[in-house]
Amino acid sequence: MVWKCDGAIQKSPSSFKINIDDIDIDSYRSTANASLIDKTLAKGMLKCSFSFDYLTESEAEHLMALTFKNPMNLEIKCPILGGKIVKAQFRCGKRTCDMISTEESENTDKTKWKVSFTCSQKKKIKGQ
Repeated sequence: MVWKCDGAIQKSPSSFKINIDDIDIDSYRSTANASLIDKTLAKGMLKCSFSFDYLTESEAEHLMALTFKNPMNLEIKCPILGGKIVKAQFRCGKRTCDMISTEESENTDKTKWKVSFTCSQKKKIKGQ
């Protein structure tokens, strides 16, 4: 399991990337000795990128519909955190859907799609 949305396991992506950011507020360098005075607002906030390379039309439509939920209630396996499952609210910021192959006839089930999107964590969870 790579990810779930609203408790339902979703199709494994062709590629998956996680970025972890610490968000600080009013950090600055000391004028006396140039040491960093950091005031952390949140640690380990996640941003995820999903890409699915060869989908049916219904699979592409399902994934694109998920990206319009705000918040997206996701559970994501995070290898970068030792395999921990992170359960948090996310928001989709960018999404694309590309037709990669089709037949000449209309309404064919042979049309294939590529979908990709990014999600950013909306709220801190315990431990951040």
